[in-house]
Amino acid sequence: MSNRNCRILFTLICLFISGPGFCQFTEKIVFNGKDSTNDYYLAVKPLSGNIKGVQVLITSFMPPELVLAESKLQNVGYGNDLLTIIASMGTSLWADSLATSRLNQIIRHVTEHYAADTSKFALGGFMYGGNIALRYTERCYENPSQYPVQPKAVFAINCPVDLIALNKWCEREIKKNYYPGTVGDAKFISGELNKKLGSFSDHPDKYIQSSPFYVGSDQLGNEKFLTNVPVRLYYDTDIEWELKNRRNSLFDTYMPEGSEMITRLMLAGNKAAEFVSSKQPAFKSSGVRSPYAWSVVDEVDCVQWIKKSLVIFNPQTYQPVYFLPVPAGWSTEVFSLPPDFAKKIPYKGIEDLRFFPGWGDVKSEEHWSYVYLWSLDDKPELDAAALQQSLVTLYTGLVGRNIEPRKIPKEKLFPVEAAIQKIKTTAGDQMTFEGTVHMLDYIAQVPMTLNVRIHIKDCSGKTPLCILFEVSPKPYEHPNWKKLDLLNAEFKCLK
Repeated sequence: MSNRNCRILFTLICLFISGPGFCQFTEKIVFNGKDSTNDYYLAVKPLSGNIKGVQVLITSFMPPELVLAESKLQNVGYGNDLLTIIASMGTSLWADSLATSRLNQIIRHVTEHYAADTSKFALGGFMYGGNIALRYTERCYENPSQYPVQPKAVFAINCPVDLIALNKWCEREIKKNYYPGTVGDAKFISGELNKKLGSFSDHPDKYIQSSPFYVGSDQLGNEKFLTNVPVRLYYDTDIEWELKNRRNSLFDTYMPEGSEMITRLMLAGNKAAEFVSSKQPAFKSSGVRSPYAWSVVDEVDCVQWIKKSLVIFNPQTYQPVYFLPVPAGWSTEVFSLPPDFAKKIPYKGIEDLRFFPGWGDVKSEEHWSYVYLWSLDDKPELDAAALQQSLVTLYTGLVGRNIEPRKIPKEKLFPVEAAIQKIKTTAGDQMTFEGTVHMLDYIAQVPMTLNVRIHIKDCSGKTPLCILFEVSPKPYEHPNWKKLDLLNAEFKCLK
């Protein structure tokens, strides 16, 4: 369905993350106009507005809205440039044709509606939603042409990974007849398995084909399609609680099959396959102790794992392959390139900044004096024209994102202009350039001309190319430039 035809319902839900007044928007998006009551998903866009990755949270037997109360994954994703999609698979217990078709529709709609990068998707699911997430991901790699994405990470929470073992679990719980809620679940699940797949003794192939994993096999099964995918299985491993409150031994949980699946993936060479024990007892949002809860997951740790798996830049863990000093009193900032406010810059990598203490003070001699470094992922052809265009794009975006928050009137705005030329190469440079950028000083809201000196550095072996920019509105004879030049002189590529 096209964006033009989709119906979008907006719901404002305040979810406190770090303090009072900090809330986020949740969009309820109908992806199928034929059934607006059921065919929708929830979306939480990141605070920055810059979608660098997508986490799809899958559940069954509960509406997506309940996940907002039970999990904080969307809260953490909100502050980490992740678009969170929450979708229910209705009453599907595994990745049957209905669940698979539904996920395909949702993911295709997400990639179109949010222009999401199909190479930056992670899937996660709760209980039977986890089983669906695992098997769906396997199928994406088994038949990639039939699916909209190949998820770069998948996780499941308290998930039964083996339908054959799940059927046996049902038989044990019904025979044990101890905890009414579990017995009722077992009877329902057993009925669904037999109704849709038949008995295991008569149709073992259907069970095996539908399962992410089969513990009874002596060789790799469907899990072989996950050997190159980061996988996490989360469980509340408090067996003492299970014994006291449910009369469950380890074999009355989903953990034996889950741990065996991770073992086989590790033996097959998957170094990113993990069995994750809950760091604390799991509780539902109502305060009821239950191993069947989203709180099994350490949300901050999980989101950082997702970002690492999706190769999304994380400033907290960034380890530069160069040395750029930080003078006393100077401030720093680091983010991925191109930045969200200047996405048309044609280079990918990292931008690392050093600000004079008086950078933001309009009365300071240090106002707008700073250094920034572009550490590139590749080695593009660079000349004065390419650098000039990149600077126009960069500063146009920088001014643009400050118009609304600083309430800059239209009459003060004008196009950014840059003029860059090649000069005599400075010692240690591959090439050196110099020039000016004429722009609006959005802090003082007056026109300003920045003097710019650009140093191209070859750091072969670590990062293909580094570009160091020295910037100041002061003339080159000003003392600020001695400090800027000193940073360039002390820059070095690390071995």
